Amino acid sequence: MNKVSIDEAKIPMAMEIIEKAASLMAERDCVQDQKAREELAELQDRLMGLSGNQRLQITDFQRYWSYTSLETMVRKALMAPPSKDNVSDEQIKEIVLGILKHEEAEMDWWLEYLKVNTGLVNLTDYIFYPNLVGLDMQATLEQIADKIIADRT
Repeated sequence: MNKVSIDEAKIPMAMEIIEKAASLMAERDCVQDQKAREELAELQDRLMGLSGNQRLQITDFQRYWSYTSLETMVRKALMAPPSKDNVSDEQIKEIVLGILKHEEAEMDWWLEYLKVNTGLVNLTDYIFYPNLVGLDMQATLEQIADKIIADRT
């Protein structure tokens, strides 16, 4: 099973890159303005090189401040994408029981990890809106874990 890890030394550089990209996208037309588009592509390349994640899209960080902090966005960017593992029922239960104890970036990573490893595209509904998947809104994390295990594909 994967573990979430971040090279803390990369955080300041990633913060600088994301902040520059967000400012550039807010101040200039990065579609029509060739120079702005090139600057954004350069920032994209730098962030992918720093993180090692070739699936990152710099445009995902546009207006991040409207819903989260720069540090959370940077931590998400520096986390390796979750991979498909042979996850046991016990491991799923362990992840679900501990999921709400994590900071936002790490919790999001574990939610994505569960999504990848259970095939449940609506995985967040299980945790935050259990009534949408046939459970009581007040369902315990153990009940939610059991439902995820039962419903995984």
